[in-house]
Amino acid sequence: MLITTSRKPSQRTRTFCRGLERVSKTRCVNRGKMSLRDVFLKASEVGTNLVAVISEKNGNPNGMEIYEDGELFATLKLAVDLSLPQGRIQKDETYIRCEVDELEDIASKIFQIPLENSEESNCNCLWIKTHQRKSTPMMEFFDGDGKPISPRIHIYECKLQDEANENPKTS
Repeated sequence: MLITTSRKPSQRTRTFCRGLERVSKTRCVNRGKMSLRDVFLKASEVGTNLVAVISEKNGNPNGMEIYEDGELFATLKLAVDLSLPQGRIQKDETYIRCEVDELEDIASKIFQIPLENSEESNCNCLWIKTHQRKSTPMMEFFDGDGKPISPRIHIYECKLQDEANENPKTS
């Protein structure tokens, strides 16, 4: 997946994009003056058909629009916590541990990481679970030592475009 931002992103949004690149099989590019069409062309140059555009509000990342083959595929409304230490994941050994059924398929497709329902280890994983206090889904990344690393993503809404007109899928 190729990740980019709005035209003039804040430092916090750029940090979030670089954090996603560090922990997943994604590539981050600065958008600058590129149109969305140019971004899709850049994605095909790097060998992917998935593009995520990170939007922001008041300088904070608050949304992600995911495009597949140039068509809007899904929209996520989110909040980001960048307070955890930075770290790296061994990307070839990463798996998704998902406890939120509605997000299993979309998370695997977006991050191109296989699902595994093992509860044995948190090493090199993306754990999707429900936040205890907020009752909303959140994504946490864990490094090779099983320690949580930045970014932590809280998901407030997830809409698949196929269902948006008929029956929005929200979380």
